Amino acid sequence: MEKSIVEHPDMPAPYGAYSTVVRAGDFLFVSGQAGIVPQTGQKAGEDFESQAKQAFENLKTCLECSGASMGDVVKVITWLGDANERAALNDMFAEYFQKDAPARSTPIVDLPMGLLLSIEATAIARP
Repeated sequence: MEKSIVEHPDMPAPYGAYSTVVRAGDFLFVSGQAGIVPQTGQKAGEDFESQAKQAFENLKTCLECSGASMGDVVKVITWLGDANERAALNDMFAEYFQKDAPARSTPIVDLPMGLLLSIEATAIARP
C-alpha cells in the first residue's frame, strides 16, 4: 500500500509538523479541522456554531481538494471542548451528513486557543 501527501492551495494549512491529508491505499486520512478561517488563521468566532460551521467547511474543503466528498466519510472523531454542546454538534452533524452518516466518536477535551471543536476524518479515496 502506498502513502502520499495530498496538497492543494485551497486546503487549510497544518499548524505543526503533520500533513493535512494523507492518502493511503483506498483511504484518505484528514487531520483535525478546527473552527479556524484558513485565510486569516483566526477563530471563526467565539461561539460554538460559528466554529463548528467553519470546522465542517474546512473538512469539506479538504475532502473536495482530495477528490472526495462528505458522502465518502466513513469515520470521524469530533473533539469537543464542551460536553454541553453535544446537541448543537448533533444538529451540525445532521446538516453535513444528511444520508448514511459515518461512524463517530466524540471525546471531550481541552482544545488549544479557545477552540470548541476539531474534526478528524477517514474517507474513501476516489481514483
